[in-house]
Amino acid sequence: MKALKFVLLSLYIGIAIPAFSTYVWTQKASFPGAARVELATFTIGGNGYISCGIGYSNAKYNDCWQWNASNNVWTQMASLPSSPRYGCSGFSINNKGYVVCGWATVSQQLNELWEYDQSSNSWTQKANFPGSARYTATSFVINNLAYVGLGYTPYFNDFYKYDGLTNSWTQIANFPGTARQNASGLSLNGKGYVIGGHEDANNDFNDFYEYDPVTDSWTVKPNLFSNGRFGATEFTFNNLGFYGMGGTYQTNFNDFYEYDPVSGVWTSIPSISGFSRKSSGTFSIGSAGYVYGGNFLNGLLSNELWELSNVSAINDVAQVSSVVYNSTTSHLMVNTHLSKPTILKIYDIKGKWIQSFSIRSGQQNVMLSLRLDPSVYLYQFNNGVTGKFVVQY
Repeated sequence: MKALKFVLLSLYIGIAIPAFSTYVWTQKASFPGAARVELATFTIGGNGYISCGIGYSNAKYNDCWQWNASNNVWTQMASLPSSPRYGCSGFSINNKGYVVCGWATVSQQLNELWEYDQSSNSWTQKANFPGSARYTATSFVINNLAYVGLGYTPYFNDFYKYDGLTNSWTQIANFPGTARQNASGLSLNGKGYVIGGHEDANNDFNDFYEYDPVTDSWTVKPNLFSNGRFGATEFTFNNLGFYGMGGTYQTNFNDFYEYDPVSGVWTSIPSISGFSRKSSGTFSIGSAGYVYGGNFLNGLLSNELWELSNVSAINDVAQVSSVVYNSTTSHLMVNTHLSKPTILKIYDIKGKWIQSFSIRSGQQNVMLSLRLDPSVYLYQFNNGVTGKFVVQY
């Protein structure tokens, strides 16, 4: 039998495994403007932006605010020079921010696209979204091209690609699932992803789709959740996707997950403390993701800003080159670069501890006390580094 590297198998895709994580949530400066939900967000450099949205007493907004990650300060910027709106989508490409579609009044759904230039603090209207006017659409970005689709009303399943350099839209393959609104979108490793959403008050989705721009095709992925949801939180950093919270008309959720697009494995990680929430605003800066606001189930709106970061990635306390299982000898071959010796712990997929070892820097073999069955396994170093490997015969 040959030694097996920790490459996860399609057999295990879609399983949410417990994390021995070093992820932490840190509360940052609260948003000084009016609390709101269903807003647009985007990132330019080291700054996160929020714009538009709907607040108490159905107040709609067109203001724009910048949050600076280096000094944790909010600054009001130039307002979007058009009707106040909510349910609009935001994205950033080519160092510009964009706000597309939305709902201005009961009779005015929008197909406008607006571009924000950070260097001049100014907005420019660009080519209108070519599909029907809508709100609560879904967007993601692949290779500096934006993809926008789905939304309401009625429920849509069409999708379009926007090129900021040519200011042009191109229709792509329709989303193959049920038409919906308030789904989550993110992109990883040159692929786009759509998760969840809802069709009406009693039909919330838990499905998961991957879009490949090379083949212009969608692939359904295994579902993660037993409960469908809309208005969830999503962002990416360190080549991983993060998704959670959201809810239905009857309840909110407070779970949170990491998605590894290489292995296809979902891992449960800590969520924000306090009330569960949906329809928050999200953005990523560097190696951290951010969640602004949200709608609590009691009807209150949050103006909090929370940061999710990985302590082990920040501290860089250890680098793990490889963890390889030799199925012939039941050895683990571990290759690390450590500042000092540490402890390596092995767990099964359910989080049950199997065995611990003392590990020094460099390459070494450690003997397991039992032969591992085919499955996914987790490892954790005492200094915070975690990972997964698979055993197959």
